[in-house]
Amino acid sequence: MKIVIFAAGTGGHIFPALSIAEEFEKDNVIFFASNRELEKQIYQKTDYKVIHLNISGFRGKNILEKLIWPISFIFNLFKVAYVFISFNPKKVLLMGGYISSLGLVAGKMFLKSIYLHEQNSILGTSNSFAKNFVKKIFTSFELGLRNELNFGNPVRKDIRESNYFDNLNKENVLVIGGSQGSKFFNENLPQILGDSNISEKIIFQKGDHQINSTFSKIEFVDFIDNISEVFAKTKFVICRSGASTVAELQSYGMPALFFPLPDSIDDHQKHNAAFAAKDGGAIVFNEREFNKEEFLAELNRFNASDLRELSKKIKKGIHSDAAKKIADEIKQN
Repeated sequence: MKIVIFAAGTGGHIFPALSIAEEFEKDNVIFFASNRELEKQIYQKTDYKVIHLNISGFRGKNILEKLIWPISFIFNLFKVAYVFISFNPKKVLLMGGYISSLGLVAGKMFLKSIYLHEQNSILGTSNSFAKNFVKKIFTSFELGLRNELNFGNPVRKDIRESNYFDNLNKENVLVIGGSQGSKFFNENLPQILGDSNISEKIIFQKGDHQINSTFSKIEFVDFIDNISEVFAKTKFVICRSGASTVAELQSYGMPALFFPLPDSIDDHQKHNAAFAAKDGGAIVFNEREFNKEEFLAELNRFNASDLRELSKKIKKGIHSDAAKKIADEIKQN
């Protein structure tokens, strides 16, 4: 059965989509994405056919860009329509974000069965509109929607097939500010981490940014490809709370200190973090109210706590078979 998947913008949209795609024959899947360099890098590591479109989101644009956007949308819609005609997919899966609007319009034009996946605890702008026109809505957090199936957020195979207790010899603490790094993390955390009671090595994903810090226990890296190998030796994580990050931490059972991105659309990262931390396996901090002394004290307390017990509290099994459940529902209905 042929399917087209619209997944672009961030790894939070793309990685779950790739997990779902693994449940289909590779030749029966085509992805639509934007032409951002980060997306190209992610997709280049797969063997899927990907159509990269020159389109970006509507929010945050100036007046001129907003006037031009509809023209760009129509131009790209013709490209999508051509693929729909030549490839003739039976199903369409929208993973949210601006590119999903193209999938929704094309799917309706060609009378295809359309499915939607929402990774976050709040519906994004595109998904809020699309929810009225799709056959099923797959969610990571229960949202109480019509036609909703709360199957969780698909996580990468190497994460879902391992857990915190596979290796109890924890050698490092991990800091991840998202796939492109975090300016806030880079500017504020190195000194605090250097002054902390953490004795393990600290692996700090900084993205493509320069950091002037010489703490011997901090290893700065641009990007982490082998995340499951790093997880196996990680005591706890300091990170943002994008949907995919939260799902992977819950699936693995990784204790965390969350700093939700303060300007995330509809403040969804704050809600994601609150859901993940409600049973006590994580702590949520407000970046806008950040105090270095208070965070250092909290960090030291967290580092000295029973991390194995915290692992049990944050772990959730809902995400482990999410990809298969979603794919089976699409195939059967």
